[in-house]
Amino acid sequence: MPSLSSWWTNTRRALGHLSSGMGRLLATLANRDESEGALGRHSAILVSLIVLLVALPLGQAVSGATMRFPLLLALVLISAVIVNSHQRWIFVVASLFGIGSLAGIGYAEIFDSHSVRIAGELLSLALLGFTTLIMFNSLIQADRVSRDAVVGGICVYLLIGLCFAMIFILMTDFNPGALLDGDQPIARSASDSSAHATTLLYFSFVTLTTLGYGDVMPQGDMARMFAVADIDRSALAGDLPGATRRALCGQRPAPLELIA
Repeated sequence: MPSLSSWWTNTRRALGHLSSGMGRLLATLANRDESEGALGRHSAILVSLIVLLVALPLGQAVSGATMRFPLLLALVLISAVIVNSHQRWIFVVASLFGIGSLAGIGYAEIFDSHSVRIAGELLSLALLGFTTLIMFNSLIQADRVSRDAVVGGICVYLLIGLCFAMIFILMTDFNPGALLDGDQPIARSASDSSAHATTLLYFSFVTLTTLGYGDVMPQGDMARMFAVADIDRSALAGDLPGATRRALCGQRPAPLELIA
């Protein structure tokens, strides 16, 4: 029988090979992003995210109760699939997530199916999280902060906020008392199916930016832990305003400034 020391040596060697292979894969993905202009395509998802943040509350004020959140989320999801079109297997994965999420959300809105809605939201979260990881990898592998990288960094920041908003939306679907607006539980309303999404998107970004007004409060251990995780993820975006100014002025920033 092999000794414990030889087993440990073989395990360390295998983990080393795995780590090296993963590093090469991530570097290859980042190089493919840059060579095929994926960072330049980030402007498409940036526009869709800005439209979501602006049109969601405006739609409520102008048109009242509409299914504005599913429509605006669909725009972001389509943009995410387009951004991930630089490499075949990434595009295939993103497309599967995108098709499933769009089909689920559309079916749920038409037939008011709770289980299909949750499935669509889970697939939406998977696509948004996958896109965030791919874009974040491109940023940390970059050896300089270009204008395209700054756009990608802003997209990552906004995507993190949207991902946590989707998590909070799923939590209220499973447990309407998981978060409170004042003393009222946040839940999907039959009169306006997008109102709770607006509130939870607001809560996600208020938490992400560590403002913490206290008007929306998590209830229960799971909701509180996700709120804490939302705060921790703000470190991924770092000093975007400073990095943006220096990139636009052509100054080389310190390494990994976007995530410092």
